[in-house]
Amino acid sequence: MNKLLSGVLGIVMALVFVAAGVFAIITGVGRIQKMNSANYVETQATITKIETNEVVDTDEAGGTRTEYEITVEYTVDGKKFVTQLNETPKEFYEGMELAVRYNVDKPTDVILPGNGGAYIVIALGVVGILAGAFLFLKNLRGR
Repeated sequence: MNKLLSGVLGIVMALVFVAAGVFAIITGVGRIQKMNSANYVETQATITKIETNEVVDTDEAGGTRTEYEITVEYTVDGKKFVTQLNETPKEFYEGMELAVRYNVDKPTDVILPGNGGAYIVIALGVVGILAGAFLFLKNLRGR
C-alpha cells in the first residue's frame, strides 16, 4: 500500500510540474505577443517614486519578503499618465528615465521593452514539463 501511495504522489507531482511548465510557457509566449503587438508603443517615462513594503509570508517557512511599487510618469499625446510598473527594481532609482511600452487602448497599461525575461520563463516551462515527464515515467515503472 505504501508503494502505491508513493507512486500516486509521484504521478501527482509530475502532473504539477507539467501544469506549471505549461503555465510558464503560456505566460512567456503571451508576454512576447504583448511586446510585439502593434497596440504597444514605446515612450520615455520617469520613475517618480519607489516604495518598499515588507510582507510577512503566511507559509510554514514564514519570514518576510520585500515588494516594490514603482510609480512612473509619462506623456501620451500631451496627456500625463501616472501608473505602477510591475517590475522588480533592478537598478532603478527615483528620477531615472527609462523606455516603457504602453497600450494605446489603455495607456496606463505599461511594460518594459525586451523579451529576455519571457524567454527565461519559457525555458523554465520546458524544464518543468521535462521534469514532470521524467517523474511520470519513473512512477509508471514503479521505481
